[in-house]
Formats: sequence, C-alpha cells, structure tokens
Amino acid sequence: MELQTEQNLFLEHLKQQNKSFNTVKNYRTDLNIFNQFLTEKGRSLDLSGIETEELKEYQRYLENKYSSSNSIRRRVQALRLFFDYLITQEKFDHNPIKKIVSSPKNVKLPAPVLFPEIRMVESYLIKRYEQAQDFEKLLSLRNLILIHLIYDGNLKVSQIEKVKMTHLLTKDDNLRVLIVPEKREPFTIPLSKKCLDYIKEYKPLLNAQKDKDQIDFDDLFFNGNPYKILRGGLSARGIEIFFKDLSNKLQMDISARSLRQSCIFKWHNQNVPESTIKERMGVQPQYSLGPFQKMIKDDPAKYIFDEL
Repeated sequence: MELQTEQNLFLEHLKQQNKSFNTVKNYRTDLNIFNQFLTEKGRSLDLSGIETEELKEYQRYLENKYSSSNSIRRRVQALRLFFDYLITQEKFDHNPIKKIVSSPKNVKLPAPVLFPEIRMVESYLIKRYEQAQDFEKLLSLRNLILIHLIYDGNLKVSQIEKVKMTHLLTKDDNLRVLIVPEKREPFTIPLSKKCLDYIKEYKPLLNAQKDKDQIDFDDLFFNGNPYKILRGGLSARGIEIFFKDLSNKLQMDISARSLRQSCIFKWHNQNVPESTIKERMGVQPQYSLGPFQKMIKDDPAKYIFDEL
C-alpha cells in the first residue's frame, strides 16, 4: 500500500468528521515527518513491513530531532491514530505503534497577566477611547469589549472569531454571551456590568459606521483599517496583531492565552465551582486545575484577581 495515498485518505476522513482546518493541517505535518524519516533511511514510502521495531527507531529519530517531549508525543500520537484508522478500513490487522511508550507530557505552569497589569491595559484603552474621534472611537470600544470577552468570559480566539451580536443576551441589566460549541449543547457565560455598558455605547456607533461604509454583517467585531470597516468578524491573525501591538506599546507580555488564564484565576478567587470553570473552558471533567490552585496556595497575594 502506498503510504501517502493512505495518509491522504486518513486526512479526508478527519475532514468528514468535522475536524478543524488546523487539526487536519497539524496531522498532515506530523505524518510528513514520518515520511521524511523513511526517505532519509532510503526506505520506500510503502506501508508493507512497518513494524514496532522500525517505529521505535522513528521515536529515537524524533528524540534526536526535537527537544520538546510534547512535540515528540504529538507526532507519535498522529501515527497511532493513523494506524487505528487503517485497522477500521481492514487495511492493517494490528497497530504496530501501540507498544511504544509515549513521551511524558510536559505541563507548563500558567503564566497569567497579573491583575495590576490588566488594570493598566484597561486604563490605556479607556484613555484612547476618551480621546478618540469618529472611527477611532469605535475601534477603541471594540478593543475594550475584546479584552472583557476574554477576561470576563474566558473566550477562546476561535470563539471570538464566530461571536455574533445576537449571542450577547441581556436580562435585568445582566449580560451573558452565548457559546455554541460544535459537539456540545450551547451554554452562556456571564460578562461584567462594565462590559454591558461598553456594548450599549458600541452598538449605535457600529451601526452608524456600517451605514457609512455601506457594509452589513452580524458579527460582534469587525476588521478595519484606520478609517473604515473592511469586513465583519475579527480573525485569529487580527487578534494576534492587536495583542502584539498592545504588548509593544505598554512594554509587557500580554496575549489572548495569558488573559484567559487570568480569567481562570479570577473565577477561583470568586469561588466559582470547578465543574463550572471546566465547562466554560470547554475541557473534559478530568482536566486538572491543580496548577492554578497550587500557584494561588503558594502565593495568594500575587494571584488576586477581581472584576475590572
């Protein structure tokens, strides 16, 4: 069996399972590294004769090539799933990689943006908003709301890309954002009163700008140049650029990921139940919040977070 042909069928199978573009892309990259290993050995890209001993040799190859045990583990796991797929297609009668022990997973400690720094970010954005005019004022409000969606609600970049104006639900002056996962029931996450105030100011400004630019969309956010809206939605790349620019201007390290971690510390400080935190994070019940809890226990004064 021609290896690359079967790999392409496997990747197509992942697409049919509604795996994300990035997930399929990562699997393709990981499988190509195995192909590279075979090529460097002078081995034909053929599935015949692949057994555990050769795969152990591949693991040693990865250990020499990569310093990160997580990278090694991921690439071995990609092969494991590929052979599982071949078994379901009755093209292989066993999984030769099953007997290989995966590299231990390195768990990185959280690196949140500390609360005084978050207050600094908010103060900077508020000042820009107060001094801004016209389109820049709308852009400043958009950025303030973006910060709140992440720090208040722990929204991932992938969720921010898809959030619509209709996903913001207001009742009795309380604001919640609706999350619509692909494989779970929708749920809502509360946002702060301050975020609600920003939204009330943002909506009419956004509608007026959309009319001016002759553009229409349902997204909460937008992509634009310094003068006008270009399209609805804010891409992962756009969010990354925003945080890089913010980091440079304030001389601090801040990203969507580090701000999400700050949110988790805040929820711990607010005694939000672990099960609720995990649901909002979109992780499995067995996911451990131990590193967050340990850091709070070791230095409680450092990891005090509150609403903005």
